[in-house]
Amino acid sequence: MRARIIAAVLTLAVLMCAPASFAATNPSVTIVNPVSGSVLYADSLLVSVKLTTPASISVAVTQEFKVEGGENTAVTLESYLKTDKSEIASVGVGEAESFTSTGNLSFYTKKIENLKPGVYKITVDTIGADGSALYTNSSPVEIKPKEENPVEPADAESRPSGPAQFLKNLLKIIFKE
Repeated sequence: MRARIIAAVLTLAVLMCAPASFAATNPSVTIVNPVSGSVLYADSLLVSVKLTTPASISVAVTQEFKVEGGENTAVTLESYLKTDKSEIASVGVGEAESFTSTGNLSFYTKKIENLKPGVYKITVDTIGADGSALYTNSSPVEIKPKEENPVEPADAESRPSGPAQFLKNLLKIIFKE
């Protein structure tokens, strides 16, 4: 009887110490920009990740396609979210990049240009000392051509620029407003 209790306690301890096996997200890592599930009318992405503890991360961007008849077909964000993940193909956009934070508040930022319309997924893996992914945070977004933007553009002087919009999003995330 005592051996069974010890085995049960050890099993629970192993399960609680293995967050990667459950594809857990890291609460200390936040994909600040672009906002998950957003639709952007542009041909570029400004990827920004906030880290609130010292950590090593790997940031990758992929374009997501639905596989139909052996061909990769572009999807909308709505159809991507409804599609079974076994029917999705991911094509890397550039190389995954590593970043190590030594402080309690750090940011990783990179601009990715010349993107085609479609769904993109930003994936941030928190890397352990042995090089394995401990946590995975991801965020899908859709890129559409600028010409399809249904909002009338304001005059250039009153509209927030890329950096101003980024700063606004960043402050919202930091202060949870």
